[in-house]
Amino acid sequence: MKGSVKNFFRYVAGFVLAVLLMIIIPLLVLATGRVDFSARPGPSKIESLIAPWALDRSMARHAPTATNPFAKNTSVTSAGLALYRENCLVCHGVIGAPARELSAGLNPPPPALFGDDVQQLKDGELFWVVQNGIRMTGMPAFGDVLSDEEIWKTVAFVRHLPKLTDGETTALASDTSGEAQPPQK
Repeated sequence: MKGSVKNFFRYVAGFVLAVLLMIIIPLLVLATGRVDFSARPGPSKIESLIAPWALDRSMARHAPTATNPFAKNTSVTSAGLALYRENCLVCHGVIGAPARELSAGLNPPPPALFGDDVQQLKDGELFWVVQNGIRMTGMPAFGDVLSDEEIWKTVAFVRHLPKLTDGETTALASDTSGEAQPPQK
């Protein structure tokens, strides 16, 4: 009996030590500054593997399952265009009107919202991203500055991005004074 109690305490002590090491070693790595948190280098292989998976899991848990109430309402396109131009264009750009220089320094780079990776997201997931932002990506949360209706209109316009007309592209490519902006390199 004494041997089994001794083995049990050895097992518990080993388990506690393993847990402590799993906490202490990462903290020591962070405390010594070995992790580079600057935005200039690209993401590591581990970050590139884990971050998209973690974001997908978070959206699956937190994003609403609602569909966009403006999904079939083409009359909101101009309102969505104005919201997109004011809040999104600077980082995400559009086909024919690339994003401004500011977005070149973001890491990870902002996705092209007209691309398949974004267009395959559900309406509720897009709404959630616009409303809540995404930590450590440069994507701000607009939930405190835009109403739910404005966010849904923005989502409707993001869905419209692959089908932009020349006039809409021109409207997005000009700044608020109406002057055309030079293409970004």
